[in-house]
Amino acid sequence: MNSQPVLYIVATPIGTLSDMSPRARDTLARVSFVACEDTRRTKELLHALAMPHVPLVSLHEHNESEKSQHLVERLLVSETRTAALVSDAGTPAISDPGALFVDACHEAGIRIENVPGPSSLVAAVAAAGFLQPRVLFSGFLPRTPKDQREEFRRWSAVAPCIAVCFESPNRIISTLQNAAVFFSAATRVCLSREISKKFEEHLRLPLNDLLKTLEDGHLIKGECIITFEVLSDANSLALVPKKDIAEAAEEALQALEQNPSLHLKELSRTLATQYELHPKDLYNAILARRRT
Repeated sequence: MNSQPVLYIVATPIGTLSDMSPRARDTLARVSFVACEDTRRTKELLHALAMPHVPLVSLHEHNESEKSQHLVERLLVSETRTAALVSDAGTPAISDPGALFVDACHEAGIRIENVPGPSSLVAAVAAAGFLQPRVLFSGFLPRTPKDQREEFRRWSAVAPCIAVCFESPNRIISTLQNAAVFFSAATRVCLSREISKKFEEHLRLPLNDLLKTLEDGHLIKGECIITFEVLSDANSLALVPKKDIAEAAEEALQALEQNPSLHLKELSRTLATQYELHPKDLYNAILARRRT
């Protein structure tokens, strides 16, 4: 029995099984149990690694709060006094379950050891080729334009920086449209997908060009990672004072002229929220100014 209990944080492949390191294989083979996001996915991985005997315990977003302390106690009385934490793919406890379990292990005096490996966050930042003094990671962005803009403001407050987020392919265009209202058209963005897989792609373009490319039908499948290069002067709306409805309508027309692919109704809602105006009134004001 180990003199000191240990929790191993083990990174697993995000697309290519051969990315699994020898140390990661050895670690999973000798721990008393593996806490995993989805036992079915991890069971497939262990079978592929020829170690189906390793005990698995589910630890996901819906049970982590109540289960973490139980797993700490199980680790402490286990035969080897060791356990591993994995997610479905990549490095656990980063936008995946596990952080609460790691925290509980720290509180119990359990040693934490990393077995590093694949990480879509690190891979995307490296592939973007942006060089700035800091990197911000926002996980999955909020779904509403208003909440997304609050996150964009946080990025802008510490610019220059690299800002990274995850996004579903079903929402990628709407998210970039919202960003196009907030940031300048020239803001450099890298869209990464299928990292380490056959169709890996890193599409790096100015924000408006990337948006147009996707709207023109460029196929996007799989989870996406978006990397923004946020410069100090990249904001279009982040730090400006409130405007009256005529000024906001004029700004909308300028944004539409710069980027015709923006949707008028969504742009109206975005600017109305930004300047505390009524969306319908602003929409009608934009239409009226268009006719003049």
